[in-house]
Amino acid sequence: MNNIAEAIRKMAQGGRQTVSLICTVDAVDKDARTVDCTPLDEGAPLLGVNLQANQDSKFGVVVYPRVGSYVVVGFVADGSAGIVLMTDDIESLEIVVSDKTSRVVIDEERVRIDVDEKTSAELTKDGVVFNGGSLGGLIKVEELTSKLNELIDAFNNHTHTLLTGAVNVVGSPSAQSNAAPITVPAITSKHTKVKRGDYENEKVKQ
Repeated sequence: MNNIAEAIRKMAQGGRQTVSLICTVDAVDKDARTVDCTPLDEGAPLLGVNLQANQDSKFGVVVYPRVGSYVVVGFVADGSAGIVLMTDDIESLEIVVSDKTSRVVIDEERVRIDVDEKTSAELTKDGVVFNGGSLGGLIKVEELTSKLNELIDAFNNHTHTLLTGAVNVVGSPSAQSNAAPITVPAITSKHTKVKRGDYENEKVKQ
């Protein structure tokens, strides 16, 4: 904030007039946070025009214009303090509250939010990835509920046949020759069906 205030104070000293030019963007330097552009009045190209008030800052709101798009560049009459004031078409947007807090980057392919080294979210046309996606995809709750209830129904209604009257000796079929088959009935204490609310986290949805 002090840097911005100092820049405004210096621009106001001596009654210097601020002017602006409409330019087309020739190049964008995202590391330096500057652009090179050419005025529409065919004046000399402007090199290294700042995209934010404090060029040395690594946080704040920075809009990166697309090469070939129009920008409005403001500067004082002596040619100093050039800065992009307005943009026509942007390539990406970056928001950083401070150098130790969250970062948001938006471009044509993604929206990415980084809270810290372990917490992030990235949205693309392919889907949403949380924290790098190492745990795999989120559960489809309706499908999981249906499958679990199918298994519970099979368990609750299951019956099977046993042979009685002889010991089942492995490898000795003759030991079962006099065995009589009986049917074991389904269990009487049945498992209750599950509901999606039993395991659904309603704070995270897809």
